[in-house]
Amino acid sequence: MAWASACSAADDIGLGISPDLRIYSETISNLAGGIQQGSVADLVAKFGLAWSSRRAGLWSGGHLVVTAEGIEAGNPENYVGDVQGVSNLTTHSMGHLYKAYYRQALSHLILRIGLINPNDYFNDAGVCGDLFNASFGIMPVISGNLPGTPTYPYSSLGVMAAYAWGAWTVQTGLFGADGFHPFQHPVGRGGISYLELDHTAPAGSGKYTLKGGIWYNRQATRYATVLGPQTAGWYGIGEYRWKESGMDWASFLQIGASPQPVNPIPWYLGAGLRLRDFWSARPKDTVSMGMARAWIRGAPHAETTIEINDMVPIDRHVSIQPDLQYVIHPSGVNPAALVFILRANIAFF
Repeated sequence: MAWASACSAADDIGLGISPDLRIYSETISNLAGGIQQGSVADLVAKFGLAWSSRRAGLWSGGHLVVTAEGIEAGNPENYVGDVQGVSNLTTHSMGHLYKAYYRQALSHLILRIGLINPNDYFNDAGVCGDLFNASFGIMPVISGNLPGTPTYPYSSLGVMAAYAWGAWTVQTGLFGADGFHPFQHPVGRGGISYLELDHTAPAGSGKYTLKGGIWYNRQATRYATVLGPQTAGWYGIGEYRWKESGMDWASFLQIGASPQPVNPIPWYLGAGLRLRDFWSARPKDTVSMGMARAWIRGAPHAETTIEINDMVPIDRHVSIQPDLQYVIHPSGVNPAALVFILRANIAFF
């Protein structure tokens, strides 16, 4: 969650507290193809508090985050018939504590402990952050093979560390594998661990970032059907940002693999572009385009989604995003689907 840069009234009296309230509302319409035509709606509200030890006049580098969310969601997959997910908001309807963790920065080292969503830090490509298809957020070789893994809307108890030196960052973490019930037997229902190495450096007229990671999911056989099997995988992410003719360009490439026979999605490939400052009258508008392809074990075809998205800020609190996706071979067997999504984002602080 992005925190507002302006301090709240609580900060003014020295408590070091920043509130954050955001609402996301969208309509998803399958216009043609897939299983059947139809529309659903999603509504997500997130409220959080962040506490800074430095702004509270105490020690340096401490940060406490607590976030709750309420979700009312439809089921667009009943119309589209896909496996990747055309919306990164769609999930089960619920209200719960989403995150609660403490972060401590110690020079080049950052430590986090608590209720954490690992995907905030691992297997994440920032360039494709405005795209809606869920595969651009977390690769389906993880989410599609591990239904209980901690990722939106779930977190789990865990600990992680990140160390940066020069152009390099290495980070690792261990988290409970049951995102559905993070406080019930957090040790007895498996664990998922990540290790990632990142490198950022200038190249030509821009800057690139390369990320390589491995993950391992440890799970008992009796929980494998609900939470996902004991398995492992790897991923690579490349991003390049540059300016040309006064415009702000960025590109990304994602590759993921978990080829063990137990996994229904063994391979994933994603790529795309992002463009800003292309219209002088609206310099903050952002257009993103992406392709997400998931190979499905036993299906005659891979599922491929082509997406284009326009982020249109109305003011500093409100933005809208029209989004169009063409899903080829949903689930590897269904007719191609044309999906339109209109989302409104409201940030109150």
